[in-house]
Amino acid sequence: MARRVVRCTVLALAVAALAACSQGGSSPVTVRIGVVLPLSSGVAAAASSALRGAQMAAEEVNAERAVRLVLVSHDDGGSPQKAIQLFQRLSADSGVAAVVGALTDMVAVQLSSLASATQTPLLSPGATGPIPFAGQYFFRTSLPSSVQGKALAAYALGKGLQQASVVQDSNEYGAAVAEGFSQAMRAGGGAVLSQHLFTDGTRDFSAVVRALHRERPQVVLFAGYPDEGEVFVKQLAQAGLNPPLLVPDSFAQEEAAAVLTGRNAVVASVFFAESPFPRVRAFVREFRSRYGRPPDPFAAQAYDAVRVVAVALKRLGAGVYRGQDQVDRVKVRDALASIQDYPGVTGTITFDRLGNPARDVQLLRVDGGKLVVLP
Repeated sequence: MARRVVRCTVLALAVAALAACSQGGSSPVTVRIGVVLPLSSGVAAAASSALRGAQMAAEEVNAERAVRLVLVSHDDGGSPQKAIQLFQRLSADSGVAAVVGALTDMVAVQLSSLASATQTPLLSPGATGPIPFAGQYFFRTSLPSSVQGKALAAYALGKGLQQASVVQDSNEYGAAVAEGFSQAMRAGGGAVLSQHLFTDGTRDFSAVVRALHRERPQVVLFAGYPDEGEVFVKQLAQAGLNPPLLVPDSFAQEEAAAVLTGRNAVVASVFFAESPFPRVRAFVREFRSRYGRPPDPFAAQAYDAVRVVAVALKRLGAGVYRGQDQVDRVKVRDALASIQDYPGVTGTITFDRLGNPARDVQLLRVDGGKLVVLP
């Protein structure tokens, strides 16, 4: 009889140990992560790059065996309506801990309110504009455009360039960069002499160039994209003007920056593949090895988005589940919000109260047609 009791006790202990393993005692906790990107749209290249970054991050996390991520990827086709449907489908899946997506501002605005309503953390790897009523469940690893403007203003003021003129695209991107720059210039004791608006596709900047000739600013902010920027720079040169130029991250690729050669230009960058930082070099090397191309900012931002979700899940461990295959997303959200100084490839990440990554903008200069980090 005693021998039977011993056997039963041993069996019970073995079953308990096996149960503990299955709940994460020694095996990694498995969690699903939704991915919603416009893979068949006008920004398909950026979306595909973001997906590669997310996949690479998940594979690396899984190899570390602290947590196992399963990516559930969907193509929203660039349609906010389809993105909403896909997000609703993912949020209805109780095993999905968070969603990485909303590559564009338009989709981010739509999904951020749903994120709050369903208590599903949403991490955008691409939205840079203002997200009204974002709520506590919206995060992004992309930097708001206004932050770039502020960084460029700080650089100008630090160099004693206090008289600035602004040439800005009338779209949301140009407006956000210009607003951040202008506010920071004035707050720092500088002056914005003028703001000149243009529209996408502009090919005649002669009126703007004449105005700059009269104003003689110490520095010019061009808040727009390289297509119009190339035309603007050429017309400046034709007029014999060569003021220091400040430009946002749309120029943070060497092909785009080549138009700034010889123009004493400074470029704001959210990610620079030629960065000397070891963690960035390792990321670029691995990405290039896998995909045969260097990563762009979208790849880096999606990579960091998946990585910070993994950090939150590792902290929670088996506690991420409040029932069988039912993730406690409130805990995931709180863990994301509490992340401090995460060493991402886009910089050191700490989320502010609006879900923005409180990290520095990297400033670059154009040297012989190539981008290099400012000393």
